[in-house]
Amino acid sequence: MTSEPSTQHTTDRAFPPLGNKIKALLVWPKIPNSFWSFSGMLDLLPEKVVMPPLGLITLAALCPADWTIRLIDEAVEELTDDDILWADLVMVGAMTVQQAGLDEVLARARRLGRRTMVGGPYASGEPARMLPIADHVVVGEPDEVFLEIARDLEQGTARRLYEIADKPDVTKTPIPRFDLLKLDCYASMSVQFSRGCPFQCEFCDIIILYGRKPRTKLPQQMVAELDKLLSLGWKKQVFIVDDNFIGNHKHALDLCLELEKWQKGLRDPVMLYTEASMDLARKPALIEAMVKANFFYVFLGIESPSKESLQEVKKLQNLAMDPVNCIELLHQKGLWVTGGFIVGFDSDTEDIFEQQVEFIERTAIPWALLNFLHALPRTALYDRMQKEGRILVSRGSSSDGTPPNFVTTMDSAVLLRGFGRTVAAIYDPGKFYERAWRSLERWEAQGCQHPAKDPTTGDIIRIVARSIWHQGLRSSYRKPYWRFFLRMIGRYSTNRPKLWLAFTILISGHHFIPYANELLEKVERELVNVKPAQELIAAPVAD
Repeated sequence: MTSEPSTQHTTDRAFPPLGNKIKALLVWPKIPNSFWSFSGMLDLLPEKVVMPPLGLITLAALCPADWTIRLIDEAVEELTDDDILWADLVMVGAMTVQQAGLDEVLARARRLGRRTMVGGPYASGEPARMLPIADHVVVGEPDEVFLEIARDLEQGTARRLYEIADKPDVTKTPIPRFDLLKLDCYASMSVQFSRGCPFQCEFCDIIILYGRKPRTKLPQQMVAELDKLLSLGWKKQVFIVDDNFIGNHKHALDLCLELEKWQKGLRDPVMLYTEASMDLARKPALIEAMVKANFFYVFLGIESPSKESLQEVKKLQNLAMDPVNCIELLHQKGLWVTGGFIVGFDSDTEDIFEQQVEFIERTAIPWALLNFLHALPRTALYDRMQKEGRILVSRGSSSDGTPPNFVTTMDSAVLLRGFGRTVAAIYDPGKFYERAWRSLERWEAQGCQHPAKDPTTGDIIRIVARSIWHQGLRSSYRKPYWRFFLRMIGRYSTNRPKLWLAFTILISGHHFIPYANELLEKVERELVNVKPAQELIAAPVAD
């Protein structure tokens, strides 16, 4: 653990000791609406948000036992001045998309005279931006050293900047403090099995933040975390949040075999889903084990149907097998597929938008999450763009629909209009629901797969009623909604896994269709503001 101040903001200065009974407030800032938020869908559900801030509740488990910990997830409840004034220390975690919310929380805490500490992916990627607005900045994974940081805070020797280079042994990471969460407010729960990814995609910051050697927890750790959730009454789905669950495919297989036994012993208490690389399709034993462990679906980083674009950014794992065959195989073996897609690669030609639409339709992926390419700090892509003098100074966010933060080889206006056409095409209501139906027909659910035990019968009745009212009677897409609804009831009423997923997709339209319109409006605003690149380029960095 090292700290090497390089500016006036990083100079260590004396902070008063906080004592050994610190009251720490952990804050997860607001996240803007996105494909991932499912905000419209949540309007129909009893929950308020999809998933909790796993990083913060893991940090809470690392804190000294005599600290008093409180958590505020701003997606669940409002952060008040009284909350901040209660605390000796306000600790904030955030991703880049939470920039505005992070700034607001830190400014409020400073205005109210409370000490602040920031960490997480955003702080680790851009510590220089954090230092002027937070008292303490933690870069890297604090699992093995947080007790030292805590002691510094207690004794008054805390540094402005902690840079943690070593990658911790996650087999020693404690069970997250799930008890701090308002569990009823979440539609899905998060656990983490591994950190890091073995690949070298040029645009990915995961390999920078967590390394290229995946580190995994032990199967018994994961079982203990799930047992803890069950003891707190959790009966809904669980997201294994790993950026690549199969980064160490042998350990992932071992975990799935253990989870299969655990699920059977408890009569399948939870339904699972995760993220994985495309090479999952080349590991039939792992696919089978995942299905038997009650995984329902998997998110794949598909990115592009263009081999040239994938080669350009070194996403070579997507070139080892035909991507259409990969997705067909996963559907046949029991894993329903969602995917992420990107436009804005240097190799993209103007027909990339039609290619994306054709690929998404051909593979029948309803939840196709499209975004522009962004050069995140510290990535190989960022370094290349900076050396080529192509970084744009005015764009720091990577949220959906935010144009690339570098000068693209494709004309900006052409790229924006093409993005808009792609979003409009894939989330046209009729095409969305037809594609969803084809995905269900192709997904061969296995007898060992069981949907989540919640919601209750009463909740189901209320959700169906809300869906019919908001989607079937009041929406602009009533006709494709009812067509899908009636087909779903007619074909899958006695098939619980298919019915569960079909209804989930049905109500997800209440998010994706309106959100697509939001994105189109955002693109139109961006088009109005398109400026010549030379007005926006940051100064290049010399080799």
